[in-house]
Amino acid sequence: MPTNSNPFRAPGASADSAGACRAHADQQLQAIADSTLRTFISVDAGGARLQADLCDQVAANGGSLGPLHGQTVGVKDLIDVAGLRTTMGSQQYQSRIATEDAAVVTSLRVAGAVILGKTNTHEFAYGPTGDVSWSGPVRNPHDPDRISGGSSSGSAAAVAAGLCDLALGTDTSASVRVPAALCGVVGLKPGYDLLSRHGVFTLSQSLDHVGTLSRDVAGSARLLEVLTGRAGAYSATLERGVKGLRVGMLQRFYGEFITDPVRRSHARALQALRDSGAEIVEIDLPEIQDIFNAQQVVLRAEAYANHQRALRQELPFSDEVRARLLTGKDISAAEYLDAKGSQAAARAAFDRVLGLVDVLLTPTTGTVAPSLQERLTELDGQMHPTFWLLIRLTAPTNFTGHPSLSVPFGSSAGLPIGLQLIGRFGDEALLLRAGRALEHAAQHADTAPQ
Repeated sequence: MPTNSNPFRAPGASADSAGACRAHADQQLQAIADSTLRTFISVDAGGARLQADLCDQVAANGGSLGPLHGQTVGVKDLIDVAGLRTTMGSQQYQSRIATEDAAVVTSLRVAGAVILGKTNTHEFAYGPTGDVSWSGPVRNPHDPDRISGGSSSGSAAAVAAGLCDLALGTDTSASVRVPAALCGVVGLKPGYDLLSRHGVFTLSQSLDHVGTLSRDVAGSARLLEVLTGRAGAYSATLERGVKGLRVGMLQRFYGEFITDPVRRSHARALQALRDSGAEIVEIDLPEIQDIFNAQQVVLRAEAYANHQRALRQELPFSDEVRARLLTGKDISAAEYLDAKGSQAAARAAFDRVLGLVDVLLTPTTGTVAPSLQERLTELDGQMHPTFWLLIRLTAPTNFTGHPSLSVPFGSSAGLPIGLQLIGRFGDEALLLRAGRALEHAAQHADTAPQ
């Protein structure tokens, strides 16, 4: 097993050796071909090798193609890459070839990235488990009999398994942060509309965010700088720590819906941040359940509207996704408008508490990765829908649009636990800084739940 901080990362060629970019790309392409995790739907081996060779040629002359020079990226199969299929994990679109790059993919190319291909996704991005796709379920690198989380399942699992350096995902209720948590990587959902959705399939136009997956917080910061065109904006302050920052905890919201190992990891993280100089403040947000409920109404209504023609034409859907889509059929215009009308108040509620603290810290999910196809999960002697344990803590900030970050912190029976930081609008830099401090605490302490 490779001797580095990520046990799944394949050791790459030396960054200063001749042909390093090509060697690194070749190594990962071979690892993808050998993998049984089903992380990739389409692989562009030829295009990746051409780009890697170009990176090596430029480097041999003392140059660089940009901040992602030679780094490999997987792109969620909801995001267009010219010349490759965009299937959305659905039988309906197995033959759809994108004719142009999505805006975020153009940014990757300009920065010198090597795009390996398209990563697997839960069908139409409509599920947090990542095990429903025409190409098969994505398996968790830490235990292949468990889910990776979704819907950006392939992106998270590929980064965790060392099959790519970075990845793009999308997040409508949980879809970057949940797989990041379950696979043990960093997942960033920036603020709403910070990243362009041009060339990205729409599930819910009010809630969709483009996000990033990386092995560490520094990778997320670097990738966000590329995608926003803001060089140095997020990396410059990463190492400033949390001394003097106020970290809020929303005990009322998540207290009843998390397992003991997750609860203990959260408590240990709070103590680690306190030991690092942060002030921990218990925060009350009584509107949180109403915010979650409104988010679900908007999601179901918009998802159904976006798929109603295909549903009426009886085009192929998985049984599970079809059933989820049909839950939006009977939502009235009045119900939808009422939920949408509450969005500004929901944002104001989060703004209010984020005026009292710098960031909020919650678990990302209520549990570690469940088994493949598990749809009921036991908690405190009762069975709960797995979907709700996965998305309950993340969905509110899709409705409010606040930036959120999942960082690995601890494990249970070898399965990663992720914690979520929530920040203020427009202050992804502070969010990432707090995330780096949390990551540092996880790396320098015994974070396994006792």
